[in-house]
Amino acid sequence: MMRLEAGVVSHRGLVRPTNEDSFFLRRGLYAVCDGMGGARAGEVASEMACMGLLALDPDSAGEKELKTAVTNVNQAIISRSLTDERLLGMGTTMTAALIKEGVLLLAHVGDSRAYLFREGRLEQLTDDHSWVGEMVRRGELTPAQAAVHPHRSIITRALGTDFDLEPDLKQVEIKEGDRILLCTDGLSGLVSEAELTEILSQALPPQAVAERLVTAALGAGGDDNVTAIVVDVLAGDESGQAEESARRSGEGESAEERGDRILVGPADRQAGVRPVRRKKTAVVKEKLGFKPGSSQGAESSGSGTASGAPGEAHGGTKQSEVTASKVEAPATTGSTPQEAQAAGAGERRRRRRWLYVAVGVAILLIAVVGFAIFNSTVYYVGEYQGKVALYRGLPATVAGIDLSAAIELGSVPYESLNPYLRSRVDAHELVSKQEGQQFLQLLESLSYSE
Repeated sequence: MMRLEAGVVSHRGLVRPTNEDSFFLRRGLYAVCDGMGGARAGEVASEMACMGLLALDPDSAGEKELKTAVTNVNQAIISRSLTDERLLGMGTTMTAALIKEGVLLLAHVGDSRAYLFREGRLEQLTDDHSWVGEMVRRGELTPAQAAVHPHRSIITRALGTDFDLEPDLKQVEIKEGDRILLCTDGLSGLVSEAELTEILSQALPPQAVAERLVTAALGAGGDDNVTAIVVDVLAGDESGQAEESARRSGEGESAEERGDRILVGPADRQAGVRPVRRKKTAVVKEKLGFKPGSSQGAESSGSGTASGAPGEAHGGTKQSEVTASKVEAPATTGSTPQEAQAAGAGERRRRRRWLYVAVGVAILLIAVVGFAIFNSTVYYVGEYQGKVALYRGLPATVAGIDLSAAIELGSVPYESLNPYLRSRVDAHELVSKQEGQQFLQLLESLSYSE
């Protein structure tokens, strides 16, 4: 038999004004997320990603359910960003781990990481979805070069950026004595694997190990948010013993406060780390836009949820008063038939106006979503910080918002191109992703031949 014990720490770092990381802990299910898109937008995206995992039951979920949860969250983040201009362009990484029956199942998007520490050796289980990560896999950069590369922050895959996004899925057999680390790049980008190995090898509870890992990142400069989850695979029975050391960093929680030990954080945002009970999903629906475990939009907007003080929604007196007020006769007994007819006509006109508005809003939303889908499927080659790069989206700006973003940076300087090639780059012709990548490869081959 195996049991799991976990610890978590999340810190905004020493430079960033807010913490855009989020984490999720529940017996057998863990995740870290690193939000992007500005302080408020990054927080919303990463928290939505973690809240989406509440739809999963770790005891019955498998690869299919984990993948579905991640793709549903991706759709929810995109939809939310399209309905709130303050959140436009938000996204997040996600590295989620489902542990059951001696198997670690990973779902991964972005440049957060999962590691396995076993018998003194540290193994990175995930591939970074970043520009420098892809260059490392192609043999064009060493890991040491990638760690200090000026463009190491450019990621090529994130939740909230592509309707057709697919997470990386991986299964790893685990055994007693294994230690699993999930972390954002605020840790892996500042602390070397040698130092990670040294800290993970210490015979300490996972909470203490997580605290030491974050302390090491802060000691290395702390220029980013940093989050670390450490999970130990131990001998024994899981029931009643998992996550006993998992607690809010800086403020402890009693067992009663933890409910069923579902923790969503971090602690240094206003909401703090909070326990989430399975049946109390109102806050989750508010954050995510739909109730975990249900189809998006399946619930009626007139669900009858009360917003008053506790007990008011179920008080018999208040219920009777509301019902009585609804059946009272209108105070228009002195009206003439002509006045009543005119009032009815005015009411019908108001209803028609609202109908027109509703239809117009629906058409606008369909157009916006359709455009977003189209915009995520087009590419062009352009200049980015002096280099030739591949962009996703249209080469245009609307209301000060760029409709495109660089997703792959070439190594050829823009100024080194001959006039013909430079005109090709300046034309910003729409191409497929494959055609754009082939053009970058062509430029590199021409550069090497010279």
